Amino acid sequence: MSVQVWTYIIVGLSFALYIGIAIWSRAKSTKDFYVAAASVPPIANGMATGADWMSAASFISMAGMISFMGYSGAVYLMGWTGGYVLLAMLLAPLSA
Repeated sequence: MSVQVWTYIIVGLSFALYIGIAIWSRAKSTKDFYVAAASVPPIANGMATGADWMSAASFISMAGMISFMGYSGAVYLMGWTGGYVLLAMLLAPLSA
């Protein structure tokens, strides 16, 4: 078999594996969306959500955007920060 056929086989098998994992690990209720199936307090759940959104990659990319674009890149930083505030305002009532 040629390299191209082997590539198609490997890519197809990996897609099938990923789709199988997605179907197997699908959320069955709203409780599954909470950290550890709601066995942790709401404050810890909120901190885990915040940690997902405010990862180091976000801040590194924003620093790169500002250094690449100069002063114009600061506009993106303001929008990004506003997005975090909006996220906090929308998720805070859920954890109370």
